[in-house]
Amino acid sequence: MALNFEFLFWFLTAMVGLLWVGYLIARVTLGPQAAGRNLFYSGPWLVLGAAIAIFLSLMGRYGLTILYGLYAVGVVLWLVSWPLRKRRAGALKLEVGRTSQNKILLWVGLAFVGLAIAMTIPLLDLFTGALVTPVSIAIGAVKIAFWWAIALLFIMLGLSDLEIRENGLSYLYSWQPWDRVEAFGWDDDKPNTLILRVVKRSPFSRRYVTMGIPPAQKNAVDQLIDDYICEADLAAEMDGDGVATS
Repeated sequence: MALNFEFLFWFLTAMVGLLWVGYLIARVTLGPQAAGRNLFYSGPWLVLGAAIAIFLSLMGRYGLTILYGLYAVGVVLWLVSWPLRKRRAGALKLEVGRTSQNKILLWVGLAFVGLAIAMTIPLLDLFTGALVTPVSIAIGAVKIAFWWAIALLFIMLGLSDLEIRENGLSYLYSWQPWDRVEAFGWDDDKPNTLILRVVKRSPFSRRYVTMGIPPAQKNAVDQLIDDYICEADLAAEMDGDGVATS
């Protein structure tokens, strides 16, 4: 088996492009300081992406199709399992609502709907014609499911709310337990950007998590979170840790 360098190039280019888009979105919603930190923490994911690209290249023509299928199934299972996972967060204390990130994610999801439609139309040829085979039908179905799963994921994330619950924060179809949050603070660039210092779950996990809080909800969020964890100057702390800013 030989490496497919063309596939590697486009895969890594797409990853870098997505990281850059993520940086620009974070810069608008969270400020340049938080955006720089987010970009800094994306480094390990780029390394992981390179490893995945090499692995898929060695798998041959079906490697990417397998990845498409795993991703689509993973997205559906993750979304469907959310009500069950959410129960662990406990009773609702404050519904903060949709943050600025949610709104941007929704627009990204709508853009992916257009992309999914554009990708689906040419793939319909795999279901019709004299050369149709069970393999071509399966490949076409998996690829279509992949593009629509991306669109569905971003739309659902965009429509979700930030909630403060009895046992932690509920955000973007996941929740952060209070016992894994060591401190909280507010960003210097944008005072309504909440910073959490969390216990890392893996080498790829972030040490700091940032999220934009609606200005009208900032005081309520500050007072409620202060009941669970202590406040600290995390912006200065992250700068002291050498996290890139701009």
